[in-house]
Amino acid sequence: MKAAVSASGPSAPANGPSAPVNRPSAPELVKLRDGSSVTVRAVGPGDEAPLQAFLMGLCASSLRLRFFTAGANIADAAHWAACTPADRYGLLAHDEAGVLVAHAVYVQLDRTRAEVAVEVADRLHGRGLGTVLMQRIGAVAQERGITRFVAEVLPENLGMLDVFRDGFDAHVTLHAGIDTIEFPTSAWRLARERFGSESPRAAGRLLLAPR
Repeated sequence: MKAAVSASGPSAPANGPSAPVNRPSAPELVKLRDGSSVTVRAVGPGDEAPLQAFLMGLCASSLRLRFFTAGANIADAAHWAACTPADRYGLLAHDEAGVLVAHAVYVQLDRTRAEVAVEVADRLHGRGLGTVLMQRIGAVAQERGITRFVAEVLPENLGMLDVFRDGFDAHVTLHAGIDTIEFPTSAWRLARERFGSESPRAAGRLLLAPR
């Protein structure tokens, strides 16, 4: 998953389930650092078109940092991101006008590890939205028994590296020009302590309903 996710997505884990799983029951309204609000919810049916519009709105630099190429197939990437098999989980954020402005996803690699990625609309960089999504997707992953997140990030993607390092105490190693990130999914609590949350139950509202 380049800086996250390739357009087609990584292979499903050999021992992973294949049936869809429950989604969180309700969206969550979250305030950002500048006082604006976003609504966070799980990816669901009908999200392919909004995801495609969102990805098409990213600048060439953001696309390269996300997919390791500015020439990614946006239609394929949106189709992949909108699918919800059991080994994959995605979150979306909408601004106050209802426009999709961020997406986070993890893909399970084995029973306890998953690869994670997040992308945020260019105009909302620096407002803490990436951290908001990482907290919540980490809480969901931990609830599902996933204990560690990994990610691949280009070294020049300083914003994403700061999110991982400052919020989640991620371990970063450089190999072949790519930073490999690893941290426990339980670090979502650490990020919440450091950066706060509008409600102490904020992440809990996005945990899975009983399966």
